[in-house]
Amino acid sequence: GIEQSVTEAQDLSGLKKTLAIRIDTIRSHMQQFRQDQDQQLEAAEKQIHQLNQQVMHLQQKSDQLHTRIKQQRDLALTDPLTGLPNRLAYNDRIALEHARWKRYGHDLVLAVWDVDRFKQINDTYGHQAGDKALKVIGRLLQSQVRETDFVARFGGEEFLLVMPETALERARVLVEQLRAAVEACEFHFRGKRVPITISCGMTAFQADDTPEQVFDRADAALYRAKKNGRNQCVSA
Repeated sequence: GIEQSVTEAQDLSGLKKTLAIRIDTIRSHMQQFRQDQDQQLEAAEKQIHQLNQQVMHLQQKSDQLHTRIKQQRDLALTDPLTGLPNRLAYNDRIALEHARWKRYGHDLVLAVWDVDRFKQINDTYGHQAGDKALKVIGRLLQSQVRETDFVARFGGEEFLLVMPETALERARVLVEQLRAAVEACEFHFRGKRVPITISCGMTAFQADDTPEQVFDRADAALYRAKKNGRNQCVSA
């Protein structure tokens, strides 16, 4: 428009007026443009702020959900009576240790424990005494094994002990110490000392063993320990 005004101007005075009007128009448009830009920028900043708030809220929800899932998984893998890992947790751990054993060839031993005459404890002193005995045994086993070992309650009065990177001869010494600790514990129920002992069957992973085969072998050794008089550890 300015170029056209210059071309068509008849005199300088008229041209100045025309240019002044056009410059004012440009200035007005620029001011409006700045205002529009400022408003858009302000709106964008508000939207970004809202999005950041939403992202933070979603992150909090995600963290809470993650925590809840972990808590639920921990509950699912924990025996409620003894606080030890349960059978499901054992299945996860033995699969992991079995894979490591196959890859690296390190020694791996499984021990199966069973409380001697547990039914007699329940029948004589009641199920509360039986539950207390299981808790005491669970705490003893958990407190005296090594950090790399894994103790779980398999179910009923049975416990499992996984000993990675441990030769069978060394494992025999460890399980015997545990057996003696349980026998020596001062277990009382309602003011009366209740003798408790445990028997153990154990075996090492060999050749192409599966976890199921090893468990069956250890369980068979446990049966022999029971048959031979209880309160002893037998290895296969």
